Amino acid sequence: MRRLLSAVLAVCALLGPAEAAFAGRLRLMNHNLLNYPGSTGTARAPHFQTLVTTAAPDLLVVQEMIGQAGVNQYLAQVLEPLEPDLWTAAPFHDGTDTDRALFFRSASLELIAYGWLDTDLRDIDWWDLRLADAGDTLRVYSLHLKASQGSTEEQRRYAECLVLRADLDALPAGRAALVCGDYNLYTASEPAWQLLRSEGPGQLLDPLGQEGAWHDSATFAPVHSQSTRTTSFGGGATGGLDDRFDFVLPTAALLDGLGLELDPASYLALGNDGAHLNVSIVTGANGAVSAEVADALHQASDHLPLLVDLVWTDGTGVAALPAAPRLAAWPNPFNPATRLSFSLPTAGRARLDVFNPSGRRVACLLDGDAPAGQLALDWRPQGLPAGLYLAALRLDGALIARTKLVLLK
Repeated sequence: MRRLLSAVLAVCALLGPAEAAFAGRLRLMNHNLLNYPGSTGTARAPHFQTLVTTAAPDLLVVQEMIGQAGVNQYLAQVLEPLEPDLWTAAPFHDGTDTDRALFFRSASLELIAYGWLDTDLRDIDWWDLRLADAGDTLRVYSLHLKASQGSTEEQRRYAECLVLRADLDALPAGRAALVCGDYNLYTASEPAWQLLRSEGPGQLLDPLGQEGAWHDSATFAPVHSQSTRTTSFGGGATGGLDDRFDFVLPTAALLDGLGLELDPASYLALGNDGAHLNVSIVTGANGAVSAEVADALHQASDHLPLLVDLVWTDGTGVAALPAAPRLAAWPNPFNPATRLSFSLPTAGRARLDVFNPSGRRVACLLDGDAPAGQLALDWRPQGLPAGLYLAALRLDGALIARTKLVLLK
């Protein structure tokens, strides 16, 4: 049931040596379910099943859940038929609008506390979870900010985030937290984004480092998450993929290289191959997922699910992930060439490879002795199709960094 069909996830799975650096890995999936269940919940259940099977999450955070009945129906019609008795629904808070919910594998996580933050619009839910294998405690928030463009709506999103930021700032120092959800942000210049990204104890970080004017931008096409559709059916937006509304943003404790960590290389919008700007997810071939999964994404909701992995070590206290990205590419997306820059902590035998979506090596940019410090290499692919690729950097045989690359044509 837990097969892995996403192309980028398949590449990461094929890079097996990386797994040896960690004692465990847990996958989070965030998904706006589009007014679930509504009148079409039962009809959409097989499509949600396809997505859950493909993504194989351990922790599922959702938005646009309509009532406790919706929670029960998703558990009964989507999760239970796939894996009976393995999933638990967290206690549900019924607010004044469509709400948020959380589901988790009982063997992987334990709920130790929950609550919500009152705002003038939709509430913001939170849950404290203990990872069974790692022993770490993680706070997960789920939000759905005010929609629509315009200064009035921007200020309302800002007001909601004032409540969130105050709670983040009050967390104990070093507390690991994630804020998941549908932020409805059109650009990184919005007051809400600036507030959440401002320095301070509760600062949130963008694991992808992709900040800018996301709306209707080819530059940010690989990170767009809404809309999967261009035709009107079952509600939702119909503009095609042109907005980065959905985010999973961590606090610094999850990117400091110590203990429980978020793996930036695992972060993706399922089904986004960077080639569907302003068109539906089922227009033409999809370079990231199969036709079956693309159809499920199209039928289930107007938002793509976000996937990201949490990893931890064996108790040595230091994770293999760096505090800051060691491997970066610019421009990215690119055509015809991109420059990969990286930093080696020590001198040694370095190898920099590029893999295609099926996990086959398509380029070896470096294989030999290299000094410590900052290095850069250009990649100018010849004869390769547009789509997603993965660059992997190894030092003395150990995988130390990865980054996704998007080749445009």
